[in-house]
Amino acid sequence: MRDNSSTVILVVEDSPTQILQLRLLLEDAGYSVITADNGQTGLEKAHSAMPDCIISDVNMPRLDGFSMCEAIKRDPGLKQIPVILLTTLANPADIVRGLESMADCYVTKPYSEDFLLQKLEWVLDSAPRPEGEGGARPPAEFFYQGKRHLIRANRCQMASLLISTYEDSVLRNKELRRAQNALESLAGDLERKVEERTQALQAEILEREGKEIALTESLARLQRAMGQIVRAMVAAMEVRDPYTSGHQRRVAGLAAAIAREMGLPKEDVMGIRMAAMIHDLGKIAIPLDILNKPGKISDIEFALIKTHAKVGYDILKSVEFPWPAAEIVLQHHERLDGSGYPLGLAGDAIRIEAKILSVADVCEAIMSHRPYRPALGVEKSIGEIRDKRWILYDADAVDACVRLVTEKGFQFE
Repeated sequence: MRDNSSTVILVVEDSPTQILQLRLLLEDAGYSVITADNGQTGLEKAHSAMPDCIISDVNMPRLDGFSMCEAIKRDPGLKQIPVILLTTLANPADIVRGLESMADCYVTKPYSEDFLLQKLEWVLDSAPRPEGEGGARPPAEFFYQGKRHLIRANRCQMASLLISTYEDSVLRNKELRRAQNALESLAGDLERKVEERTQALQAEILEREGKEIALTESLARLQRAMGQIVRAMVAAMEVRDPYTSGHQRRVAGLAAAIAREMGLPKEDVMGIRMAAMIHDLGKIAIPLDILNKPGKISDIEFALIKTHAKVGYDILKSVEFPWPAAEIVLQHHERLDGSGYPLGLAGDAIRIEAKILSVADVCEAIMSHRPYRPALGVEKSIGEIRDKRWILYDADAVDACVRLVTEKGFQFE
């Protein structure tokens, strides 16, 4: 077996991955390896290390592989070092540059590892010739694409380039034939599969249309049932607290109208209406003597009343509404400046649905009679939300509410 331990190979390659791959391959074969990441560094290392062979990529920064090879072959102290160029040889211009560079061997990419090792052994075993085959020879001159070229490669170097080009062409032709055969087979399979899939899709479409009709009917029934449940909850609350009878329905109507006036999607308007219908659900936990107290309530009593938003949230959070009803109920007493309850949220931390509901709730409450005061009327209601616009209440929701009440003749349901 050949002993390569004293043989030094210089690998010139700008790709760290390719350098690692070549280093592992050559070291496994017993060679000593040094590396450079561009042609200029490769030329410098060739002078300092005097390797036994150079394996170089062609496309590199600073100095490409062709130019580095030319510089080595023109240097009296380096020209005996064999050079293997890794190239695609993809077009005639590459072949011409290969001839000009006087490389000893060409290996086309992609290459097999065994093939590269065979080429390396061949160039290392080839006896060096001081001036090429038969001594010094003048360069051959020819023109290609209007440019003058001087070919200094000897017959062995030219044969290596032409053989590599031929091998590359044969390989590409084989790959092309395999690809053509694969495409023909794929086209046949695709045509068959398209026909089968078309028939299956037609059957699926008919089945899906039937399911969609059934789903639409089921959804409509579910929405009706949900609306009936919500109305039943409201009715139960109003029986318990007759003083606020109709309050939640009236707020729901105004909140939905504000949402439409603001241009919210139909589904969002429906969600706001449903949440508004039960926004005071948490008051079920408040004693009636506090809710219906005619006089001024104490701080302790007010603190108890303020818990109704959280209680309502706790009741609704496990219900799978198609809208964020529980969060809307939780936030409907929050205010823009953070002075609301129960969380003290401010600004954008408050959901837009809750902002709309809070405006509708305040507006209706001021207009309506309460146990502790008579109804204060439309002007007082509009004045309150206008004065606190951008302070407590969302400006867009306030503006929409004012337009509805003062300009568009909004009437409570």
